[in-house]
Amino acid sequence: MKKINIGIIGLGNVGSALINYIEENHNYFLKKSLINFNIIGISAKNKRKKRNFDINKYRWFDNPINIIKSDDCDVIVELIGDEKGISYDIIKNSLEQKINVVTGNKALIAKNSEDLFKIAEKNNVLLLFEAAVAGGIPIINTLKNNLYLNNIKKISGILNGTTNYILTEMEKNNLSFKEVLKIAKIKGYTSDIEADLDIDGLDSAHKLTILSTICFASTLNFENNEISGISNIKIEDINYANKLNSKIKLISESFIIDNKIYSVTSPKLINNNFSFANVDGVLNAINIETDCLKNLFLEGEGAGGKATSCSVMADLFEIALESKKLSLGHQFNNLNNFEKFDISNIESSYYLRIMAKDIPGVLSEITSSLTDLNISIEKILQIPEDSKYNSAVPIIIVTHKIKKGYLNKAVDKIENLDFVLEKISILPIHQ
Repeated sequence: MKKINIGIIGLGNVGSALINYIEENHNYFLKKSLINFNIIGISAKNKRKKRNFDINKYRWFDNPINIIKSDDCDVIVELIGDEKGISYDIIKNSLEQKINVVTGNKALIAKNSEDLFKIAEKNNVLLLFEAAVAGGIPIINTLKNNLYLNNIKKISGILNGTTNYILTEMEKNNLSFKEVLKIAKIKGYTSDIEADLDIDGLDSAHKLTILSTICFASTLNFENNEISGISNIKIEDINYANKLNSKIKLISESFIIDNKIYSVTSPKLINNNFSFANVDGVLNAINIETDCLKNLFLEGEGAGGKATSCSVMADLFEIALESKKLSLGHQFNNLNNFEKFDISNIESSYYLRIMAKDIPGVLSEITSSLTDLNISIEKILQIPEDSKYNSAVPIIIVTHKIKKGYLNKAVDKIENLDFVLEKISILPIHQ
């Protein structure tokens, strides 16, 4: 039998679920792995807060740094979630004391972890973070273990359950973005503090930064991301997407092109034939394309205490096995500082929704503006006049592949036409 002594810092949803998971399965873990996962101390901001486990069973530390000073601590589990501050100090102190660390802190890993990985590598300890990306989906271990020798061409995914829930409910119940966001807060899928990170795409971009590093040996550079969220998605666009046999999803994707990195999080139109289109509610999904595998698709619970604690346990198990694998899957000094690819040069098909006055000649002038910039049109839908639009008519255009820069020029030109009534809705189409 092997004993792994664990200090758990942060007792919110995930931290509490982790303790319950270890308590309920202690004998099972011991029988199956011959490993005794032993909690030697816990710490959180508020000792008096009501929790779903008995804190009196464990040694409480008012100052979490003191757990690190314990002679018998093998692993610190950091689940506070600060982007810097106390979370950074706890992880740094642990690694400097040659104590392994497990964290679910995606913002810290994506933006403030370079020095931490250097310390971990120097001191021959691990800083693991399976729980930081896609909840219970074992994406980090899959990339570092099963696909380690594959040449990964592209990784893409639905990486935020809140935004996926909002878009799903808008479609199913014909509700506005604001209506569903309110419901999501009531259900506890997001909060006033978290909502901006979720709906603006920042949470997904944090996770994409981490995935890009593991897939392509890129430096952890959050600034390489282009990010747009879902707050401007209207129910009209979701309904018109249905007419095109498609759905709208917030997609994060990354690949190397011309020895530069393309990392983008944005809402996209997804044809119903793609697996992503059928990922509903709070689920996450990730697709990996390699030189050996055309598509490896993983789907599952991307958030929640139980699912995320499962990922924490996977990292604890890897540490218990005395894994010699590197925390990031690469020697830190071998990471590549890729230049950011100019997204105006990326080619894609696009969905456009143009609200125009219902007068003669509108369609021909719009198509002429597109043709003048060599933008080929695949499909046009001119929705019949509807009383809710008064004298306006929505024109839906699907383009063939075109560089984003050319499309932007055409859109600027069309928006300046007298009969165009509002800013044009633009969505790339997932290929």
